[in-house]
Amino acid sequence: MIRMLWTEMRRGESRWIAALMTLIGAWYFLGEDAATSDWIGWWTQSSVEVQIFAVMVMGPLVSTGAAWTAGRVRRHRTLAWAETTARSGWEQSVMVWLSAMAWALPVYALFTAMAFSRTAGVSAVTAPVWSPLLTGAAMVGLQTAVGVVVGVLSPSRIAVPFVGLGWYATLVGIALLSDERSALPWALVPALDVHWDMAFQPNSGRLLTAAVWCLACGLLVLALPGLLRGRAVRPALRILLPVALAAVVAAGALFSFRAPLPELYWAVRTPQPQRPVCAVEGGTKACLWPDDRHLLPEVRIALRRVERTVGTVPGLTRTYYERGLGTPSGAAPTAELPVYTPGIDREGLTQDMLAASLPQPPLNCAPHLMKEIGDYPDTFLFEAVVRSRAQVQNSYWSDEFAAALDRFLKTPVTEQDRWLAAAADDIRSCRPVPAPPR
Repeated sequence: MIRMLWTEMRRGESRWIAALMTLIGAWYFLGEDAATSDWIGWWTQSSVEVQIFAVMVMGPLVSTGAAWTAGRVRRHRTLAWAETTARSGWEQSVMVWLSAMAWALPVYALFTAMAFSRTAGVSAVTAPVWSPLLTGAAMVGLQTAVGVVVGVLSPSRIAVPFVGLGWYATLVGIALLSDERSALPWALVPALDVHWDMAFQPNSGRLLTAAVWCLACGLLVLALPGLLRGRAVRPALRILLPVALAAVVAAGALFSFRAPLPELYWAVRTPQPQRPVCAVEGGTKACLWPDDRHLLPEVRIALRRVERTVGTVPGLTRTYYERGLGTPSGAAPTAELPVYTPGIDREGLTQDMLAASLPQPPLNCAPHLMKEIGDYPDTFLFEAVVRSRAQVQNSYWSDEFAAALDRFLKTPVTEQDRWLAAAADDIRSCRPVPAPPR
């Protein structure tokens, strides 16, 4: 068995596919800029990134190579001889499938090592996540199995390149057209093109169920050539029945689950930490998930900027909690701090803190238009004043708005503070703010 597998690996085209994938993957994972990346620094997102690269790039390439290798019996006109061997058609297809996967899996492991090494260089914790990787490997196995079957059954060589193109088009179509609130059909084709911050973590049980489905379905697909050809090469039913049972049970489990939110189908909410990591500067405080503690130096700098520029501005929220973190009961008003990338810098944090510190109107509160600023919502003026006091870039709305803002900023600071305090209370209560001082 091992000797036959090694012979098939040396004869097949998968070794060239593996070399091509290694070059593409090295450029993709090692060439990413950590400062702007949305995955370098988060272990979960690094695992998801390797998985989606495998499904979208490796899977179509490996399936195309496997289809070409499997079509060798037709190209060499040895199909009649293959049907007289002691091995069933299923065993022959499985051997081609194993040879392709034996080249693909080490490359997959190399990509995982590349991604994890990049994340380890940024993150202050070591917490690799494996369940998306297992699902990705199983999905590549299903894609390769389809390629093998197309190569065995198709009489034309032209069909081979369309295997990879077909997989890519299918995955893109499912991503664009499927409804994420329904399990059909994307639960059966698990390609996790998602972005999770610290508030979510993978649902390992469901991802492993999807991996079982992909492997079982792939093995069943490999049995099709034997079932469609002569009786002598048909696979034994005692082997296929347990595989079919596993596929049915896994598919039933995937279909039966309904997520309360679309993003929670493959994920669960991260349990609250016993103590978040926090930074304090004067009267301003920001708390992060423990796994984001590598951001603390940038957070402290951003807090200093906010405290120095708008620390005396009344009506602002001065306590920030990263998205998903619970806030203490009975505490002062808090604001949600979005952290969508693991490498966010001080500039981005400063902007996000300023935006989060603004008073928010109640849900379903209609905007109140202010005539003095050109019939724009009064919250626009409040934000523009805060951003001007913080010395950050403001949005341009109109000449009339800019003139009104300029008149406001020329008034004494005490009058500005009095207006800001009253306006913050009115915004939170869904009332029109008072007329700005002149």
